[in-house]
Amino acid sequence: MPPLLAKWEPLLGVRVARFYVQRMKTKWGSCNAGARHIRLNTELAKKPPECLEYIVVHELLHLREPTHNERFVALMTRLMPNWRDCRDALNRLPVRNEHWLY
Repeated sequence: MPPLLAKWEPLLGVRVARFYVQRMKTKWGSCNAGARHIRLNTELAKKPPECLEYIVVHELLHLREPTHNERFVALMTRLMPNWRDCRDALNRLPVRNEHWLY
């Protein structure tokens, strides 16, 4: 995380006060723009590195643009042209790995 934050915070003109990595049942990441916190799913560690970078950029961008409006999409496309490929790859994967024992 620290290298990705060091790379992207200056490019986006934002600063994260704190980041968390935790188990999440339904999301890859989340952002609390008011507190300037981002939260990432531990399962991202098992995914391709570009997927982690996509989620970091996505959540950091919410510090500038809180909704997924046209401006958000345009900024994502300008900053990370392949973001849709990463999103689609993550959408094909389970958010968490569950083990069912019978």
